[in-house]
Amino acid sequence: MNLWLVAWRNLMRRKIRSFLTIMSIVIGVASTFAVIAAVDSAEKAFPVYLKSAFGKADFNLNGTEAYFSEDVYKKVEKLDQSESIAILKKNTKLKMEVDGITSIQKRVDLSGYSDLDTPVTDFKVVKGNLTAGGAVITDRTAKVWKKDVGDTISFDTDNGMQRIKITAIVKYTVELMGPSSWSMANYHPWSVAVPLRVVQDWYGLTGKIQNIQVKAINGASINQVEKELDQFVKQVDGVYMQPVVIDFDAQFKTLDSFFLALYIAGFLGIALSAFIIFNSMYVSMKERKNEFAVLKTIGYTPSQIQGMVMFEVILLSIIGTATGLLIGYGLGFGLKSLIFMIYSIHDDSGMVLAKGVIISLLAGLFVPVFASLHPIRQVGRVSVIEVLKENRAASFKSKKWLGIIGVLLIASGFFIKSLLLVVPLMIGIALVFPYLFKLFDFILKVIYKILFGFTGEMATRNLNRHIGRTSMTSVILCLGIAMIVLMSSLNSALLQTYERIIYSSYGGNLDIMFHHIEKEDLSKLKNTEGVADATTYSLQAVVWDHQDKKRQLPVFGVGEKWIDHFPLFTTTGKAPSELIKNLNKDEVILDKISYGVWGGKIGETITLQTLEGAKPFKVAAVVDTMKNSGYGAFMKEENFKEYFGIKYERNALVLKSENVSPLQLRENIFAQFGERIESMFGPEDWVSVIGATYTGSFSIINGLIILSIIVSGIGITNTLLISIMERIREIAMMRAVGVTRRQIVGMILLEGFGIGLAATVIGTLFGILLIYITSTFMEVNSLTFDFGVSWLILLFTSLFGIMVSLVSSFAPASRAAKTQLSEALRYE
Repeated sequence: MNLWLVAWRNLMRRKIRSFLTIMSIVIGVASTFAVIAAVDSAEKAFPVYLKSAFGKADFNLNGTEAYFSEDVYKKVEKLDQSESIAILKKNTKLKMEVDGITSIQKRVDLSGYSDLDTPVTDFKVVKGNLTAGGAVITDRTAKVWKKDVGDTISFDTDNGMQRIKITAIVKYTVELMGPSSWSMANYHPWSVAVPLRVVQDWYGLTGKIQNIQVKAINGASINQVEKELDQFVKQVDGVYMQPVVIDFDAQFKTLDSFFLALYIAGFLGIALSAFIIFNSMYVSMKERKNEFAVLKTIGYTPSQIQGMVMFEVILLSIIGTATGLLIGYGLGFGLKSLIFMIYSIHDDSGMVLAKGVIISLLAGLFVPVFASLHPIRQVGRVSVIEVLKENRAASFKSKKWLGIIGVLLIASGFFIKSLLLVVPLMIGIALVFPYLFKLFDFILKVIYKILFGFTGEMATRNLNRHIGRTSMTSVILCLGIAMIVLMSSLNSALLQTYERIIYSSYGGNLDIMFHHIEKEDLSKLKNTEGVADATTYSLQAVVWDHQDKKRQLPVFGVGEKWIDHFPLFTTTGKAPSELIKNLNKDEVILDKISYGVWGGKIGETITLQTLEGAKPFKVAAVVDTMKNSGYGAFMKEENFKEYFGIKYERNALVLKSENVSPLQLRENIFAQFGERIESMFGPEDWVSVIGATYTGSFSIINGLIILSIIVSGIGITNTLLISIMERIREIAMMRAVGVTRRQIVGMILLEGFGIGLAATVIGTLFGILLIYITSTFMEVNSLTFDFGVSWLILLFTSLFGIMVSLVSSFAPASRAAKTQLSEALRYE
């Protein structure tokens, strides 16, 4: 007879159990495939996106003043082996009547390009023509503004209202980055590109530019182009050259930890499904002892019987894996989209599937087989003589050496300084869990007997009857609960730490970026209604070489007279002003993140690119800050201007009066300076951005863990159904002697509740242990967090775990209540 057909028929004898086992494989394979495919897609797309978005040009030429002569560009244009464009940016205000839209929401960054159709800009045209001499906007902006090619847009400028036609709509790009809605325009201005001459004419800046971008072409050596530009700028006063540096580590500092947590959450599903498969197959083998004994008496060898059962497992694996791969593709696509959305990556590239398919296929096919090896071995050892004897419920025989290994694995977690510690800890908990469950069942027996009488006493007796099986089912839910407690608590603790550091090192209530700050601007700002005080500061992204790789380090020019009042960093021991005052001319202060990236020690030197070339600076101190995501350096403002030659400032820090709200403060300042303001950002905005990023990241991880908990729910249902089938005669006899359906249902629900309660209590305690261990070593962006437990998180997690166990118990309880005596007497 065809072995596949036999395997199928055997599986169909227990349709519900087979279906639930297949579902556990499906969820495990789907979550594994989704995580690997999404992470691989992100790891491939992120660097490519950064290069295409921020690194289209290879070099930037900037001026030490706000503007420099266009003649410089005309000379650069003649250099060999490169292509270049000149840029002039101004801020303006959109003239458009939209109900409920304020002036702040109409801010526009207007960028004039000497050439809009060039590889340096690399605009992807959706509609229209880049050489038609009109305005260029993105498809996202066109959708919000409800504009199309040929429509006219108007702007309020210093020289009155100006109009220009839209001649091209392009795909969303960093050069024209803008908000996605009118509400987001409260925080970010719109962006529009126009020909250079348009901006020069509108603002009376004929012959002036702000920036030159240069790109090596035709396979030219970037090093050769850099040498030519370096020689060129040495001959031009007031202009300096910087290479375009894409610092992936600085842009996505937390990705490695996030991806590791995703992998752990994704693989948790397939690991937990292995528990269910083992449990299901082990019980199935016990149930079918009579069948295997009969097969032996008619001539089947142990290996033939084992092969027959193995075919059943392989069939389950094939069905579950195939279905899991299909569902996993959709789940992976959604997971990739969420990751890209959280990290503001706009990329239309496809999924990277190869590794995900291979690993998920191997996991889906081999994990069930591996999990079934022990039960299948037992099949070959079935004794016909033993089967003929009276069957009695097997007692729980503990293997002390497994418990000892479990304790050692749990102890090892205290010495692993990585999130990978959850792997040995989970294995350790699984090994010691039968002992913990037996202790819990002993306590539960007393409580159940007091609260529920006969029904509770029967429930605990049944849990203890097959304690090995029930404890294995409970540990699946326990591990899921522990992971949710850990991840939710990490999210909460990190956000609290971020908020504290952000507010203490932001430098005030508002950071304003102008195109450039003029002499009278600071006094005007201080006299604006709602402003208690204000100051300006210098900022420059400086290139430095580290481990044969160019990086960018934002350097702040800080004044000792105002730093205590507008703290940009925090430190212990000395006041910020004292640190700045004691800085020598060739010294800098690093924050913790840049200090860690640099890898040196206080007193050693870091080499930065200045106007005079590479220069070593002694690192005098290390401080805490969340300015610029906590990645930067600080030096005296007078030294900053000397070394980097920047003779103008763009940033101002503002302290607000107590009687004004943050929103009102922005509106008052915008009314004073209007379109000259490029951006206004407060600490509450940064807290919101950080909160959205981390909450989104942890939500994805918790979503995957919830899938694993669904697997545990399947395990509870499966275990209770198996238990009912074994006790079908017993349940029928109970009904015959007067036990009501309600008592039967209550008994099964109490069994499920006991499994869930044990998992929830032990899982919560295990989760708290994980929180404590991770608090001793874990850092995110150089920030640590103090050990603490949110009782609200524990409450919601506990309720969720108990709800899963109760919901999973309803179907088995209903089935048990419908047991008929006549059916039970015929059951084998």
